[in-house]
Amino acid sequence: MDKGLYIASVFFIFMGIIGTWLGLFAEISETFYEMTGIALVILILGIAMLPIALFKGGKPPVESFIPIFALLVVGFFTIGWNFVVPAEEAGPTTGVVERIYLLAGEYWFNETNPDIVVSEGSLVEVTVDNVGVVVHSFRVFGVSEDSGNILPGEKVTVSFVAGKAGVYDYICTIPGHVELGMKGTFIIEQSNQTATSE
Repeated sequence: MDKGLYIASVFFIFMGIIGTWLGLFAEISETFYEMTGIALVILILGIAMLPIALFKGGKPPVESFIPIFALLVVGFFTIGWNFVVPAEEAGPTTGVVERIYLLAGEYWFNETNPDIVVSEGSLVEVTVDNVGVVVHSFRVFGVSEDSGNILPGEKVTVSFVAGKAGVYDYICTIPGHVELGMKGTFIIEQSNQTATSE
C-alpha cells in the first residue's frame, strides 16, 4: 500500500464530501453553490485514487478500508439528507393565490432566470414546463419542497405558502445543473396585512 497516496485519497474524499455537503445546503450561503462542482470532482478523484493507493505493492490490510468506508457512509448520508429536509414551516396564508409559469431548458429557467417576487403569506403555485432534453427539477430553498424529477415534455406544479419575507434561491436540484446556470432569485416581500399588524 502506498501510504502517501492513501492519505491523499482520504483527504480528497473528506474535502469532497464537505464541499459537496456545503454546496447542497445552499441556504447557508449563496456562494457555496459554486463549490459543489469542484467538490464533486475532488470527491471522484479521491475515490479513483483509492484502489491505486491500496493495491500498490500487494494486498492492503483490512483495517485500511475502515476510515474510507466511514467517510463515505457519513458523507453520502449527509448529502442525501439534503433532499429529505422539509421546508421551513410557513405562517398563515393571506388567501391570495399567485401562479407562476416557468420553462426549464438547458440550462436555465425562462432563459434568463428572472427574479420571482411574491407576497408573504400567499399561496404560490409554480408550474415548471420542461422544454429541454434532459431531466430537470425545481425547489426554492428554505421555502418549498423539491418537485422531484421533471421529465422532458412534462409539466409539474409545486404549491406552497410563501413564508417569512426575505431573499431565497430557486434552483434545479439535479446535480451539476446549478453550476451550469439553473439558479435564480426568489423574493418574498412583506405583505400589507403583515406590515399593518406589526
